[in-house]
Amino acid sequence: MAEIKSTLELVMERTRHLHMTDEDKRKQAALAFKETVNRLTLKYLDRQVDLEQFRTELNRLGGESTSDMADAAAEIGRRIDPAADNAPLLDLIKYGLDFDVSGIEAALHYFREALHRQEDQACERLKADLLKKGILGSAVVPNLEADKDWAKRREEMLDTVREELAAQIAQLKRRR
Repeated sequence: MAEIKSTLELVMERTRHLHMTDEDKRKQAALAFKETVNRLTLKYLDRQVDLEQFRTELNRLGGESTSDMADAAAEIGRRIDPAADNAPLLDLIKYGLDFDVSGIEAALHYFREALHRQEDQACERLKADLLKKGILGSAVVPNLEADKDWAKRREEMLDTVREELAAQIAQLKRRR
């Protein structure tokens, strides 16, 4: 009678000759570290852990080196949305990982100022277009979201600031 093998036994037989190289091990460790950073970041954003708990957990899992901290900061930095409130993420990078985020803050500040100027100009242009059509009054409010030119310009601005943010994140320096 034939022996019945479990799925695990079959897998073990077929993968017996496979071994991980040192490079594969490094890649797997880096991926596991990124996953840990993402998990801890989500916990921080959900207020399940505070900055001290974040630091303690990250250090416990082997994130003490400067390159590990830079990788963690870069991973957190990828979550930055120029159109959103990024204070918790910036606090995490600044106080949780001890990096200087002044370049990121400056890029976000410049973007918001430019965005507001461009919004004001687009509104004025739309009001002028409405006035040409005979539509006027204090209750007239231009709909920027329906303006294709504005949507295109806003996307261009977002792309530009995302590139700047990526450059700033790549240049992060420790505060100490």
